Amino acid sequence: MKRMLALAVLGSLSLGTPAAFAQDALILTIGATHLAHTHQDVAGRDSGLSQGANNVFGIAWERRHDNGIAYGAEVLLANNDIANTGETGNVASRLLMLTLKKYHRPWAHVYPYVGAGVGLIDTQVSGTAGGAGVGPAVEVDGGVEFEWAHSLGFYTELRGVYAPSGVIYGTRVNMSGVGLYGGLSLLF
Repeated sequence: MKRMLALAVLGSLSLGTPAAFAQDALILTIGATHLAHTHQDVAGRDSGLSQGANNVFGIAWERRHDNGIAYGAEVLLANNDIANTGETGNVASRLLMLTLKKYHRPWAHVYPYVGAGVGLIDTQVSGTAGGAGVGPAVEVDGGVEFEWAHSLGFYTELRGVYAPSGVIYGTRVNMSGVGLYGGLSLLF
């Protein structure tokens, strides 16, 4: 009984806390990612991908409502090195997502959130035998936004992505993994 009461209190606190004000947000982030699968068969060749990506950038737009619910869209760009049988190259990935988040406001100017998204990933393999692939992607994320001015904030995010790229031109590159991001949120 005590466990049920504790769960009910936690649930009401998480859903009943005051939320961010209704507004639009433009979020610019940089980050670091960690691939879940570094050894893959790409275009019929055993290939090794760099575990960490370089040039990881993101841009997102959100529409936030008074109840803390936010919906939006985002684009994430990343590059990973790839090597197979004496050749080296690059895998450029573009993640296009529609997102849904729930913001909370336990303290003034601090907005923790949880969210999820669905979309597409486009991967382009160059420098080795490869090609391009497009496939579905899903994500879960969470983080905290620290608002220090009425229109500016520091944005943090931990993201898990499942993105087994589709097969086009015989190439499939699984870009699933986790990432840690930080950046600025511009509120208007």
